[in-house]
Amino acid sequence: MKLLRVLVVLALLIAVPAAVVGWQRVEQLRSENEMLRAELQRLNQQTTVAAEAQSKQYDQELQRLRTQAQEVFKLRNEVTQLRSAVKQADALRAENQQLRARNEQGQAGPAAAAPTSPASNTQVVQFPREGWTFAGYSTPAAALVSAVWAMKEGKPQVYLDSLSPEEQARMAKAWENKSEDEIAAKHKQDVSQITNVRVMQQKEISPEEVQLTVFIEGPNRMEIVSMKRAGVDWKFGGFFRDRPQ
Repeated sequence: MKLLRVLVVLALLIAVPAAVVGWQRVEQLRSENEMLRAELQRLNQQTTVAAEAQSKQYDQELQRLRTQAQEVFKLRNEVTQLRSAVKQADALRAENQQLRARNEQGQAGPAAAAPTSPASNTQVVQFPREGWTFAGYSTPAAALVSAVWAMKEGKPQVYLDSLSPEEQARMAKAWENKSEDEIAAKHKQDVSQITNVRVMQQKEISPEEVQLTVFIEGPNRMEIVSMKRAGVDWKFGGFFRDRPQ
């Protein structure tokens, strides 16, 4: 009986320290587990904050790009409207100049023509440089001065509209690989020394064509030009010296 008690006491003496050690280990593991949970929660919070910040930055960048696209679209619309306004202004300016020229011609009456040329009974019609304007295409002389005015003002398209279809085709070929600015500069240079254009004689070649003998003051040379009818209008048909022999 005593031996049994001794054994029980010994077993208790051995088991109690082992239980204490086990309990301490459990507490240590529990503490480490709590620390790991707290660290994991902190990392999750950091990840969420970073994701939200990145998403917000992405949204801001996307909004910025959308705003820029809207501004570009708005600027394109404004450029288109400005180009349209410029074209309308040019058309109105040309129409206004044409009406002004007709009004001046109507007021001037016969005084617009100079004395007759000694070589013929045709009246000499003069077009001083300061009076060049868009005179329309109602007469051969008006069509000629309209073409000269377009050259002085550097307006290749208006000049092209003043030409007969054949002359338009010839000039289009001559203008290949040239910009509108280059053509305008060449036209301005060509007429830079001209001070007056005098139509000395008008000769009818056919109902669709007349021949104008023109003296160009400044360079002081005589030219013979062709004016051709295009519907109800007259158009510049080129110099006779440019025709193939």
